[in-house]
Amino acid sequence: MGLHGFTFGFRDKLKPSKLLRNFFTNNKESLNLIRDYIVGWLIALTFWVIVRNVGVIPDTPAQPTVWHNIRLVIVFGTLAGILFGIAQLKLERYLYRRVPLWRLGLYGLLTDAFIMTVIFALAYRFFKNIVGFDQEVSFLEFIQNPSAVLTFFYSILVSFVLAAIRQLNLLLGRGNLLRFIKGDFYEPRVENRVFMFVDLRDSTGIAEKLGHIRYSSFLQDCFYDLHVVQRYGAEVYQYVGDEVVLSWRIREKMDFRKCLDAFWAFEDQLISRSKFYFDKYGIQPKFKAGLHFGEVTTAEVGEIKREIAYHGDTMNIAARIQEKCNHFEKTLLISEYVHSALDSNGACDFELMGEELLRGKQQGVRIYAVNRK
Repeated sequence: MGLHGFTFGFRDKLKPSKLLRNFFTNNKESLNLIRDYIVGWLIALTFWVIVRNVGVIPDTPAQPTVWHNIRLVIVFGTLAGILFGIAQLKLERYLYRRVPLWRLGLYGLLTDAFIMTVIFALAYRFFKNIVGFDQEVSFLEFIQNPSAVLTFFYSILVSFVLAAIRQLNLLLGRGNLLRFIKGDFYEPRVENRVFMFVDLRDSTGIAEKLGHIRYSSFLQDCFYDLHVVQRYGAEVYQYVGDEVVLSWRIREKMDFRKCLDAFWAFEDQLISRSKFYFDKYGIQPKFKAGLHFGEVTTAEVGEIKREIAYHGDTMNIAARIQEKCNHFEKTLLISEYVHSALDSNGACDFELMGEELLRGKQQGVRIYAVNRK
């Protein structure tokens, strides 16, 4: 064991780029959130500095120059983005769905106060050692200054706005908020997308065993574990009962293998939490999936409740392929189009299940089973 550990560590030291790449892959969604928070705070602090300094003589014990203000925005905007971004990640991971909304808001307020105390302590050093005070000022006097008090309340507002934007982005799907603001979905448009229909195996039997309340809780936990697919660029399009629809926007030189990896990562996540599921429900959840890609029409639909919808044959075929999983007793099935676009690099085997006339279709579709090595 010692030799194996040493060898593993030695190989890691030889390949720091691979370690770094794995780190970014495994934490892509978290790093994207922190990046967004940094950008948000840089914009917010820039706006604050302009409003508080251009054409105004602030009542503060120090008068920073333009260069000081630029440094202040860069340093403290980045710091605030990192700290508030990490705080948002922790709140989402450990408190969402576990505490009432009012308590979540209280925790958020206390977290904001703690972070701003840290930032004010560093800002005090910045103004004292770099900008220079007009007269000797203690830390307590510094944070009691009207400008500091206003900054604190402004920070709460910024934190609330960024958290609201984050929730909107999660609601609409990653990257769709900006497209929604731009009006990309007002008129139907054609896109090339991959769709994966992921469905719970033996859902009827599980529902009968658990009852509808515990079954709903069971699905909540399963779909919480689905967060791992974000590492592979998957978007959650819809939850329909015990089924979830994942989607990828097809880009130039897209690696279709990541669609398979996303499903297997979900499988691995469920297996790694086997003890949790057996202790709580007495069941190990297993899912099946069907995969297909092609053109779909994208549009904003609804008036009372609006959402972004995809229409087209591509989705119907993906759904029908997933329905064949039970018939073939396979976990993952793909269409011939996906098979031809895949480069498995020997990581999986493909088994031709035949040409099937899918329900509602006039022309047969070749279906392949994907067996993971």
